[in-house]
Amino acid sequence: MQHIDRELRNNRYPNCSRIAGYFDVSRKSIQRDIDFMRDMLHAPIAYDRHRKGYFYSETWVFDLSALLDVQETEALAAAAEVLSQYRGTPYYDEVNRAIGKLVDALPFSCTGEGIFDIYSFDHPAAASFNHATFSLLEQALRNRRKVRLIYRSISRQALTERIVRPYRLHYDQSTGTWYLIAFCEYRQATRLFAVNRIQHVTATSENFTVPSLFNVSNYMDKAFHQTLGIVPYDIAVKFTPYQSQWIREHRWHDSQQIEEHDDGSLTLRFTVTALDAVKRWVMRYGAQAEVLQPSELRDMIRQEVQAMGAVYRDRRKR
Repeated sequence: MQHIDRELRNNRYPNCSRIAGYFDVSRKSIQRDIDFMRDMLHAPIAYDRHRKGYFYSETWVFDLSALLDVQETEALAAAAEVLSQYRGTPYYDEVNRAIGKLVDALPFSCTGEGIFDIYSFDHPAAASFNHATFSLLEQALRNRRKVRLIYRSISRQALTERIVRPYRLHYDQSTGTWYLIAFCEYRQATRLFAVNRIQHVTATSENFTVPSLFNVSNYMDKAFHQTLGIVPYDIAVKFTPYQSQWIREHRWHDSQQIEEHDDGSLTLRFTVTALDAVKRWVMRYGAQAEVLQPSELRDMIRQEVQAMGAVYRDRRKR
């Protein structure tokens, strides 16, 4: 649009074909830009049939501030700061470049300092991962190619080889960890793979199709703290009046329901497939939380408490 503006101001009567050839894009792309300038920026662009080109019918200044004002530009600069938690990924580089181009093109300078006098943003510690691995996974996702993974399994404490069909790269804000959602041909099920635990990845020449019924939101709804199981469980945890004050302030799961009690305590209910993850979460609250159901989860916590008792019993009695 800046190039179009220069051509118009210099009375060169540009047309879509000539500008498209200059930028090596389609005529339709240039026509959309001209329509945008005319309809959204109110540029007085007219067409001269004899010269077969466009011209300004009256004096007009191309001002990008019509697109973004100072406050909106500050917000854009702040967004770049928030997105810095994605630094090191191809996604971050692309978005950061796009924001930089927008800010640089504006007729006024803006560093975003004004908005940082009002807001500050926490940067979660991101889990480390191999950037080459991330790029290969991203390319496989774009091309719908199966990949071969060498994966370090935490539960089995071993390296395993898998052929998977990558569906999505998913970022967990709470832990700063990237996950690969993929169909594992070995398990014959969709699984979550932490990218930082992928030791090696190789793209295959075999393509695949993502099932039409797969929905990433529905899939992640079954997870708790990025952990998934197979069987869904209805969870019920009762919190003391003291701890309930903080439990009310957060949304712990999309399926959650809160039952309030007269004494100020509450029972939190939700449905997930990952009992082990729920067990670790509940134990953070010690005696301030009691699992009411399922019985399997109560047993898991009881066994963990007994094992902890053995670890912490008086050394003088050992």
